[in-house]
Amino acid sequence: MKNAATVARRWPEKIHFGDATRAAIQGVFELLFPGSCVSCGTELDAGQRPVADMPFCRECYGEFELIAGPTCRQCGAPVPLIGAGRIADQAGPPTRPDCYRCRGRKLWFDETLAAGLYTGRIRELLLRMKQSEGDPLSMAIGRLIWHERRERLEVLEPDVVAPIPLHWRRRIAHRTNSAAILAEVLSRHLHAPLAEGLLRRRRHTKPQFTLTPTQRWQNVRQAFSIGGGQHLNQAHVLLVDDILTTGATCSEAARALKKAGAARVTVVVAARAIT
Repeated sequence: MKNAATVARRWPEKIHFGDATRAAIQGVFELLFPGSCVSCGTELDAGQRPVADMPFCRECYGEFELIAGPTCRQCGAPVPLIGAGRIADQAGPPTRPDCYRCRGRKLWFDETLAAGLYTGRIRELLLRMKQSEGDPLSMAIGRLIWHERRERLEVLEPDVVAPIPLHWRRRIAHRTNSAAILAEVLSRHLHAPLAEGLLRRRRHTKPQFTLTPTQRWQNVRQAFSIGGGQHLNQAHVLLVDDILTTGATCSEAARALKKAGAARVTVVVAARAIT
């Protein structure tokens, strides 16, 4: 099942963030925010930093709606109770008929891990990190995901980490891809290959937030393809994005990965939107 060595040999030219670029980004990050909260700008000292390796102050960190309770294994939505008062178990089966967000919906990914809910302070930061100046913030959010979901991620031991790609037109407009930076942070912590070029956008799609839930599925239908010559050979792919709402985008990307030979796709996002 583990094919990391085989997989890694195919992708070195696809990796966008090499060691030099990563060091440069980290240097800029430390230069711009040597001791200040990336959310509000408050200067930080040891007593104001709730987590040692993350540049958030206690006040901002306390405003994050982090997911601490049980969730649906497949879609990542909070599921406090199942059936007749039984507590949801994260170690349970991947599909939960009791989760109305999954019921009747074919999702091509197998599991979802989300750091928090897409609301309040987290929503504000995720919107900011999509801008060209948001790369240091994306790195901080990547650290937040790792801090909140490290235990499960280490158990999963993915073979490769791949971000949801942007179409080239949108990449030019935004001048960044926050999902790619999140994936780079997780790849580094997991010591797993990063393959930014594994997935490709076959066509330019409308922004998902402008569409109804039904339109979102139609919008991304067959929107992804696999980079030329890539064969996943039963690999476990960690698919990274910033937000999961209906799951349409990640499901279509997972469909392409499964058809290319992936045995398992785990989605990791900074936030789960609940509609």
